[in-house]
Amino acid sequence: ELEWSEGEPAINVYTSDGYFGAHKDHLALTVLIPLTAPSTDFEGGGTGFWAGNSAVGEDPRGPPDLVLAPAAGTALLFGGDVTHAGLPVAGGLRSVFVASFST
Repeated sequence: ELEWSEGEPAINVYTSDGYFGAHKDHLALTVLIPLTAPSTDFEGGGTGFWAGNSAVGEDPRGPPDLVLAPAAGTALLFGGDVTHAGLPVAGGLRSVFVASFST
């Protein structure tokens, strides 16, 4: 039986200046699937990752070590102890399917 993060699976929607603060999910696996396309549907945004599972403040405006903004429908999968954030959207609408779980 899967153990889901509270409120997931979900669709996170970000508008201008919207973001999801830096955090760790603390479950075995996280799956993010963008439902909107970067540069077409929104500007800015993407998912930021910090190396070495760094402890960072919730405000993700500090530079992450890696930013991924894949095409709509492209899954990102990573372990639940990776520090990550939904980076601020500069304009448009960003939608992401989110599911974090353990077995």
